[in-house]
Amino acid sequence: MSTVSDRTDVIATAGTHRTADTAPGSPAFVRIAAGLALIAFPLLFTAGIATSPPQASDAARDYVASLGADPWLTALSAGLLHYSWVAFALGVLAVIGLVRGPKGRVVVPVAAILTSFSAIQLSGLLMSDWFTGAAARSMPLDAATALTEGVWGDPWISTWQLTGRFVGFVGIPLVIAALARAGVVSWWLLPASVIGFAGFFVPLPGGLGILLGMFVSTAPMIVVGVRLLQRASARVRREELAAA
Repeated sequence: MSTVSDRTDVIATAGTHRTADTAPGSPAFVRIAAGLALIAFPLLFTAGIATSPPQASDAARDYVASLGADPWLTALSAGLLHYSWVAFALGVLAVIGLVRGPKGRVVVPVAAILTSFSAIQLSGLLMSDWFTGAAARSMPLDAATALTEGVWGDPWISTWQLTGRFVGFVGIPLVIAALARAGVVSWWLLPASVIGFAGFFVPLPGGLGILLGMFVSTAPMIVVGVRLLQRASARVRREELAAA
């Protein structure tokens, strides 16, 4: 994955007494925090997928049984996935500050806000793993499965889940495409954010196809995180101040 050169245009100004700390745009510490959050996102997310409790099949009954079988593993996986989306939701909003030209001034904020909202939805949904696991251990498996299916079948929860899934299937490619249009990252990152979903259809043992696919799909956000860290440097801040 590669990035294109930064399009920050330096326009010399004379007589200014402002420093890089008062330059327009996101403060340096915000860019650093957001950059680190976006770099952590694919790592936490992949770790959460890797630690998902194994299940015999995709059937709801086997899913419920898997969450109840190992409370510690269920909590670890759900926790990693939860904080991966928290990191993404916080970090992705800072990409708005990466836009320097007219291209992307509308689509980047729209993409960032939509995907941040969806990530918040996903992080909240993961609490259900703890409840499902507890139900599987507290009542007969058939009853726990019926309870789980009843909750997930509720229209409110279904809508919540649908809006959350937007970030995984559409949101990340949308953010990458918007940033590529703005000249922040390369268009070559866009295929990676899409083709990773092929992992769902690659029959590798132990769900390795899904694991690798999900990392490939989310890894472009590492490049975006690095771009935010680069924009936090004192040199870039001075250039932004001069261009303001």
